[in-house]
Amino acid sequence: MKKTTLLLLLLLAYAAHAQEEMKTLYQFEVNHAFNHIGYGTDDLTASYVASTKEVTVFDNKDGKIVWTKKFKDITDQINKIDDMFPMGSAGLIFVIDRKVGKDKMVCIEKATGKLMWVSDKFQDVDSQDNLVFFRDSEEILITTKKNATLIKMRTGEVVWNTEKYKGVTADYALGGDGSVILVNMKEASQVAKMLVGDIASFASRAASGFKNQIVRINLSNGEIIWDQTYRGLVEEKLLTKEKLVSIKIKEGKVMLFMKGLHVFDYATGKPMWNAAYDETPNAIMDYIKKQAKFGSLGMAKIADFGAYGIVADPVIVDGNAYVIDMVDKRHQFVKKFDMQTGKLLWQSPEIKDARAIPGMYVEGDKVILQVGGLVEVQAVITETRVGSAMSGGGSSSSTAIGTAEVKPMNVQCFDANTGKQLWESDKMKKGITNLFVENGNVIVCSGKALYSMNTATGNENYEVPLKEDNISEASLILPFNKDEVIIIGEKGVSAHNIASGKLRASSRYKYSSPVRIGGEVVFGNHMALVTSGQDYAVYDLPSMTYKRYDARKGAKAFFSDDGKWLMVYEGGGLMRNSKVTKLSTE
Repeated sequence: MKKTTLLLLLLLAYAAHAQEEMKTLYQFEVNHAFNHIGYGTDDLTASYVASTKEVTVFDNKDGKIVWTKKFKDITDQINKIDDMFPMGSAGLIFVIDRKVGKDKMVCIEKATGKLMWVSDKFQDVDSQDNLVFFRDSEEILITTKKNATLIKMRTGEVVWNTEKYKGVTADYALGGDGSVILVNMKEASQVAKMLVGDIASFASRAASGFKNQIVRINLSNGEIIWDQTYRGLVEEKLLTKEKLVSIKIKEGKVMLFMKGLHVFDYATGKPMWNAAYDETPNAIMDYIKKQAKFGSLGMAKIADFGAYGIVADPVIVDGNAYVIDMVDKRHQFVKKFDMQTGKLLWQSPEIKDARAIPGMYVEGDKVILQVGGLVEVQAVITETRVGSAMSGGGSSSSTAIGTAEVKPMNVQCFDANTGKQLWESDKMKKGITNLFVENGNVIVCSGKALYSMNTATGNENYEVPLKEDNISEASLILPFNKDEVIIIGEKGVSAHNIASGKLRASSRYKYSSPVRIGGEVVFGNHMALVTSGQDYAVYDLPSMTYKRYDARKGAKAFFSDDGKWLMVYEGGGLMRNSKVTKLSTE
């Protein structure tokens, strides 16, 4: 009787939390596999899916297929493609057919499938990073390891060419005066080799004539107004390929954010000052690798690995720059610089033994640091099976994004005027997910409890255990609607009042991680969790309810900007058809 009662209670609890499936707005099958997906926020009227030999374009609103064509029927100059780059707001698709020394670029009109042009002038275009799209002029700058060429995208006509700028463009910023600032980087494969100390790659890099360049170019004629080198190596994330660099132009200065801050004079390119640190010490990376967790993948061998967010980005406030200086694996400081002169205004006391400082915030006259805690890790995982090939033996590779917990962990506060340490809290010494500053308080999570601390004193306003949330251990906290904090757990989501810490609502789900698009997690009032098997739960945060959709493993999904619908792309194969599904999240 007791067992029956317990089972009934469990079934009732499950039923109370059971969530309905997302409503299918449309779903259609594609008669070919696809490994290229064209979806973007610039142009939501149509999307495409493509294999190496065939492409289908469909209307985003109703899912009707606009056209399907084989590439050889669009032009007899290619039979297959190796890569595909959409220019959404221009209504064009660029495809590449790669053959050593005989690459061909093809431009197709997305609305009709009409061939615009074919050219063999552009060799070694390895990725979309080789293309810089200038929307107003409808021109594209194609940058390779040999040169840079500006073309008119609808005709392929060359406007100008220069061999004075080379390499993949990592980031760029328009100057507003007809010129552009570009920063280059080496191709991803060679960067990866250099990061693990491949001496031959360094030699190849030097022999190829490649150099770290930040340049200002006149877009009308290709004139190099100035050309400077920068210190360090531009990295990109292992799996998501996000570039860990950005450029901003402000008050006559070019600011290059890359492992600290590099400042150049906009007019002349002259280096003004920099506050940059060297590569993360190998000892720290080895430590983080040992702490890495990838959900349900277990103890498989890590074949390739990257860790990100180890050091917080510089913060610029009121004409001053606050920068974390990682001198070596055991000596770290916060430094404050005058943005106009680069003069060091103060250096904080040593932040002893820190392996990671992933968060820095300036609030009024206080500088808040998160020392240690969770950092993002990405990896290629190799799983080995015992037995012969016929019985399922051998090995396979998969990719995974997870977290690593870096110790020691604490929160520190410094006087923004003097650099003097005001307080330190080791309340989170057993765990920190992340923190943010809101209305004079530090909101921080240990994974098992939510805290609010006064920025002036470090005194606790509250400590709220998260056991009642029933979402397992927390992995991320986010501010929401000004008065709430959203807590993303390993198995669900909850919402607390920021001022009191009181739990408003929570909803449990399976072991999962948040869907990130462009670095964002929340879209309107919605956010999504995805399991390793591509099961999706899209939450309505005000009601803390979710709707679900179980996709095939390997599927990809994209949110609308308002979070009201989700596109899911499930590629096919020999035994199953490809399909595209648009789902309502409301």
